[in-house]
Amino acid sequence: MILLLIAAVCGIGLLYVSMGVQVRFDRCVATEAPTQQAYFDQLLHQLSSGAFTGTVFDRKEPGLSDQYQFLTYTVLLTNHANIDAAAAEIRITPLPGDLLQLGETQELTVPAGDEVTLSATILTGIHTQSIREAVVTYYIWGLPFTETITIGS
Repeated sequence: MILLLIAAVCGIGLLYVSMGVQVRFDRCVATEAPTQQAYFDQLLHQLSSGAFTGTVFDRKEPGLSDQYQFLTYTVLLTNHANIDAAAAEIRITPLPGDLLQLGETQELTVPAGDEVTLSATILTGIHTQSIREAVVTYYIWGLPFTETITIGS
């Protein structure tokens, strides 16, 4: 009986140690805000009306669209565990000049043994560098796991 208990504890310990999602930076795409003028105007309207979904880094009144760019970061999540990972999200650590991170409305699941992409978009100054730190959070069996990575090019 004791040997079965020890084997069960070791098995659960091995499962816990092998749980994990590998997080890798894939790419960063910069898009000048004037090329998406309607979307930029929609974001300004959402900010002024209090309907914006996302994270506001700087509460200053945004200027004209030609002063800004959208940076979209994509990371790859590879699930090495035998169970699904759920509710993955990415939070960008802002730099001076960053205005906001657009909110995600979809819930992401990383199936066991599979790879998915996760994206985050920020609105920042046109001359701001693209290298940032990001915190990626995911849950396995309801337990939160976080990984901080450097993203950008």
